[in-house]
Amino acid sequence: MMAVLIASAWPAAASTTTAAAQPAAACQRRCGDVDIPYPFGIGRGCYLYTGEGDVTFGLTCNRTADGSYRPFCWEYEVLDVSLRRGQARVRNDINRWCYNATTRSMDAESTWWWDVSDSWFHVSDEGNRLVVVGCNSLAYVTSVNETEYMTGCMATCPSVGRLENGSCSGMGCCEAAIPRGINSYVVGFEEKFNTTSGAVGRCSYAVVVEAASFEFRTTYVTTGDFVESTGGKVPLVLDWVVGKKTCREARRNATGYMCVSRDSECVDSRNGPGYLCNCSAGFEGNPYLLDGCQGKLLVYNSVSELQIKIVYLFGFLKKILVVKETE
Repeated sequence: MMAVLIASAWPAAASTTTAAAQPAAACQRRCGDVDIPYPFGIGRGCYLYTGEGDVTFGLTCNRTADGSYRPFCWEYEVLDVSLRRGQARVRNDINRWCYNATTRSMDAESTWWWDVSDSWFHVSDEGNRLVVVGCNSLAYVTSVNETEYMTGCMATCPSVGRLENGSCSGMGCCEAAIPRGINSYVVGFEEKFNTTSGAVGRCSYAVVVEAASFEFRTTYVTTGDFVESTGGKVPLVLDWVVGKKTCREARRNATGYMCVSRDSECVDSRNGPGYLCNCSAGFEGNPYLLDGCQGKLLVYNSVSELQIKIVYLFGFLKKILVVKETE
C-alpha cells in the first residue's frame, strides 16, 4: 500500500491581536509519562497565572512512593490534559462505609467533600457519573451547603447470583448523572440503608468517576476488590477554561485574550462561564502559543485517492470562479 503525505496548503491568516503573556522556552513540559501543555505548567512563568491563591494551571512534578515522577494539582494526581476538549483527568478518592464484625455495627459514616470553587475548574457533567456499589446502599451527591442540588441512587443485591459483571443498573451497582456547572460537592451515604447484615458484602462505596473508565465487577461487592484494584482512587474528569468571560467579551481585551495563535478560534464553555481556544479545522497544536497551530499532514493511501481529492478541489475552485464571473 502506498501512502502520500501532503501538507495543508491553505494560507495562514495573519494574527491581528496583541499576544497574551507567553511561557518561557525552557519550561518543563513533561513529568513522568504525562505531557504538560501550556496553559498548564510547572514553576512560575511556565503556566497561566490566574491570581494569588489560584493554582489551576500550576502543577508540581512529585516523586511518588514507587519512585516514579507524576504531576499533581494541589493534592490531586493529574493523569492527562486535553487541550482540544479543555479537560484534565485527575485521580479521585473512593468513599466507603463498612460494617465492623467486631462491634457488630457500621463504622463511623464517612462523608467526603470535594471543592475547587476557587479555581477555573468545573466537574464534567458529561464525562462523569456518581457510582454507588454495594448491597442496600444509598448514596448521594449534594452541594456543600446542601441547598443547591442533590442527586443519588440505590444499589441492592437480593443474592450474589443476581450480580452481573459490566452491569450497573441497580443490582450491586447504580449510577446517576451529576448536574452541570458544579465545582464543589459532597458525597455521603443514607444511614438508614447499610450493610449491617454482611450477607453479601460488608462495605458500600460511592464516588464521582469518569464514566468511560468504570466497569462494574461482581467482586467489587463480594470482596474489597474495588479499593484494592484501584488503590482507592479512580479517574475524574475536570473541565477547565482560560477566562471567565464569553468569547465575545474576551476578544475585546487584546492583551488578555488567550487564543493567540494564527488559525485558532474561541469556543464558549458549555459547563459554566468561560471560554477555550481550539486550532481551526485543518490545523493542530497549541492555540495558546504564538504560531502554535500548524497545518495538518493529509495522508492518502493511494495515488488514485489523491487524484480524486485534487479533482474535487479544482472543481470546487472552478465553481467559485464561475460565481464571481456572474456577479
